[in-house]
Amino acid sequence: MRAVRASFVLCGMLAGAASVQAQDRWLAIEGGTVFDGTGAVHENATVLVRGDRVDRIGPMGQIEIPDGAQRIDASGKFLTPGFIDLHFHYSPGPHASIDGTGTDANPELPLLFLANGVTTLREMGQWMSDNETWLAGVRAQGYPAPRLLYSGPILDGWNTAYPTISRVLLDEMDARMAANELMDAGATSLKVYFRLSLAQIAAVIEEADRRNVPVHGHLEIVDPVAAIRLGLDGIEHTRSVGRALVSPKQAEEFRQSVFRESIYRGAGGMALWAALDPAGPRADALIELMLERNVNLDGTLAVFEPEFSEEGREVQWAAMRNMGAFTVRYLKAGGPVTMGSHGLVANAPPGLAFQREMETHVESGMTPAETLISATRMGAEALRLPDRGTLAHGMLADIVLFDASPLDDIANARRVHAVILGGQVLDRDRLLATAEGLVP
Repeated sequence: MRAVRASFVLCGMLAGAASVQAQDRWLAIEGGTVFDGTGAVHENATVLVRGDRVDRIGPMGQIEIPDGAQRIDASGKFLTPGFIDLHFHYSPGPHASIDGTGTDANPELPLLFLANGVTTLREMGQWMSDNETWLAGVRAQGYPAPRLLYSGPILDGWNTAYPTISRVLLDEMDARMAANELMDAGATSLKVYFRLSLAQIAAVIEEADRRNVPVHGHLEIVDPVAAIRLGLDGIEHTRSVGRALVSPKQAEEFRQSVFRESIYRGAGGMALWAALDPAGPRADALIELMLERNVNLDGTLAVFEPEFSEEGREVQWAAMRNMGAFTVRYLKAGGPVTMGSHGLVANAPPGLAFQREMETHVESGMTPAETLISATRMGAEALRLPDRGTLAHGMLADIVLFDASPLDDIANARRVHAVILGGQVLDRDRLLATAEGLVP
């Protein structure tokens, strides 16, 4: 027993020494333009980092830099907090693609996102054991991992669209049990899906509220107004609120079609959006309710785009315009809007879907500054993460450096120069060199 106790003391001393060592590690990023996540811009500034936290930001030359600090010349560079992706899929296990066919299995994708400045990812539909296996593989090969948050498998009803990544709930008691099991296992949010009853959604929300865990919903044929009134914290996909923006007859026709065949929600949902009015009285009423309840809207617009080169997609592009218009109207009215990539999209190479998502919002009418806030601070607030999303004293030192300003052109968010995760400068070249199947 004495030997075991001694080993515990030694381990504690080593951990304490490592902690002190990390605290004494300093990094100075000098001379860049800093967008701090709140909307404020600091020209020709120095960001001083101690350990894994931001120590301070101030004018270059006016901050004392400790001896031995690592220094980065950021002249001509643009800095933001690390991006926060609220809706990510990479599918180390089976996962149906967005159109309901094939699979999206891209185990290297989180590393590519990290190399492109997305430091926090919320995985929105995967068994947590698969995520843990992936993380173990990454660490075994010496790669840094992004901050990966789990929602666990989709909570859905009978005849679920994605059986391999869903937890099918049979009744309200089952809903309460499943919600608590996922939270016990480490889920930091829960995702309710479109075949659940309102009673089951209410049960999940009640259990999550007791533990301060947000519940976000992919609604589609669930009544958005009713779900919001039950206390839903966030909506995934602007497309999923279409039912609230059309007549009751149209909403019911759509609902019954999807009940018969889940895949109809793709073409049917886009046709619904192409024909509705995103600025009509129904849209006004929904926005008013969402504002009243402070519901987060995670639009995931880019995943619904056809390829730019495709022809004959007028209905899909009309739907995209209306979804973008509704999303921007909500933000301009004061609603929280965040960025979610879905992992892979048609109009960006692997690893840059988050950047394409930002571009779609600017193309829909958001300013680059509003979009950057949505990609950083608003994301952190929606996920109840008080330690990230802005650059200020005591916040996590997750920082992205760009070669040109995204405030001038949001497409410059693709021009990543360097990524810092928890105060450590990452080897981007190694991350970008990852090949498919690198991580088992």
